Amino acid sequence: MPEKTFIVKLTTADGKRDEVVAALEKLVEATEGEPGTLQYVLHTDTTDPDVVWFYEHYSDDDALQAHMTSPAMMEAMGAFGGLLAGAPDMRELAVVRRKGGG
Repeated sequence: MPEKTFIVKLTTADGKRDEVVAALEKLVEATEGEPGTLQYVLHTDTTDPDVVWFYEHYSDDDALQAHMTSPAMMEAMGAFGGLLAGAPDMRELAVVRRKGGG
């Protein structure tokens, strides 16, 4: 199965970015136990204080599904009540060329 790659934009409610980042840091830590999660990188936007980005790279669909249904993901989603300004914007990417990582 082909690898799966995503970029995800989370827009937080005004002044709630630090709370969202705290919840997401726990999620990033939990991915250490997900062998099919190859990269899971949390970023804060340097130009918009209410935006958080994720770069996600999975070995295959099964790894993506394992992550999306994990207890840590369920906990993070539950923590977002009132903290996000809208639904996450998740975009699948197609790798054209890369350096490193195989």
